[in-house]
Amino acid sequence: MGHERASNGGSAATVRTALKSYIAVLLLLTFVASCVVVVRKFVLHKPDTHSLAFCCPGAEFSDFTDLSERVVHFGEPDMLSRTDFIVPYPYPVPSIYAFLFFVRLFPRPLAAYLLFALLSFFVATFCLSSRVKQISSGHLQQVAIWSTLLLSYPLAILLDRGNIEAVIWVLVLLGIVAYMRGKMLLSASFWAVAASMKVFPALLFVMFLAKRKYRVFGFAIAATATITLLALAGVGPTLRQAALDSSRSAAFIQKNYILARNNLQFDHSLLCATKQVIHLYPETPADEGEAIRRAVRLYSIVVPVGAVLLWWLRLRRMPLLNQLMAYLAMCILLPYVSGEYTLTYVYLIWGAFLLFLLEDVATARVQIPATSIYMILISCACLVAPLFYIEHNGHLGYSGPIKTVFLLILLGTVLREPMPSSLFADLPLPESDAKTESPRQLV
Repeated sequence: MGHERASNGGSAATVRTALKSYIAVLLLLTFVASCVVVVRKFVLHKPDTHSLAFCCPGAEFSDFTDLSERVVHFGEPDMLSRTDFIVPYPYPVPSIYAFLFFVRLFPRPLAAYLLFALLSFFVATFCLSSRVKQISSGHLQQVAIWSTLLLSYPLAILLDRGNIEAVIWVLVLLGIVAYMRGKMLLSASFWAVAASMKVFPALLFVMFLAKRKYRVFGFAIAATATITLLALAGVGPTLRQAALDSSRSAAFIQKNYILARNNLQFDHSLLCATKQVIHLYPETPADEGEAIRRAVRLYSIVVPVGAVLLWWLRLRRMPLLNQLMAYLAMCILLPYVSGEYTLTYVYLIWGAFLLFLLEDVATARVQIPATSIYMILISCACLVAPLFYIEHNGHLGYSGPIKTVFLLILLGTVLREPMPSSLFADLPLPESDAKTESPRQLV
């Protein structure tokens, strides 16, 4: 395909057609999923056992309400590990301060958090829309942008469960914006706070190595450790006691999430897909639990080593856009458990890729195969669509592993196809073009 780059990818017509395909796939999957839900609930009168967003009585806002109850007892002994709540506190300790912020400052903390989450995604979408209007006129790209926000299921499940992921998503986004503007210490600060709350954003620290900002890289690691220690000290009653209390939730997570096959329709991690394969394979040992334990031990070795090798052999030599998209995909794909709401990070991948298409590919500054454009866009559409609405209610959930496959397709395409971009100054926009070129008409 390499010799066909110019004819396949380097034109506004290709971008226009690819965006139409993206919108069509997202609309079609959403329509089919909605029809399935309507038929099941109102025609077949089957009880909803899928835990669907906005359709599961008793589960509404459960992530926020179950965990924020603990904050009322902030500062009490064993606050993190006490067993009179529904679950032990499952996240790194700094994340509890996000709950503390909403509980202590607002009379209706859940409503305040939901408003914050909605505004965060809306404002981010509005900013993307405004940026796109500056570089490309027409309605097609605006339809793609706003339909992604309005029809995207990861955001719906995040709001329905009241999951705190929106706070981390904002921190990651602000870090990306700061990085693009050359404010490395500010970017490191945002990402460090995010990584202290959930570990996976620490993968983004590698972006500083791409610019040889070794001191900033070290600062990000030190800041993450410092924030964690300060958070533990704040929880108390002593730093050691808080660390012990926090570690006691590891056994609960190991038993109920990492080793178990639960929430199959929500989990698109590579480990979940591995557990599904173990469940299906006819020559699996009789004790499936032991097979999963072996897989987890192997996974704990292979994934970190593989990620380091991938960076050393491929990623560190690739343009910054490729690196960002790859690290975000890995943040979603590689954790032991990766819930549906983590797919909100696909919005960041999609938004960066859209800007690249409009600013560089549509103007023939960069030429990439049309197949690569389609694979990335269609993968994004499938990742944010409500695929598990369509599956039957069975012991083997397949919508999660299907999204795992699309994440692997997305990651593989990004690793294969270099994408130097004006977005990261890999491909600086000529000053004359920036001043004289009028917005391009795609529709």
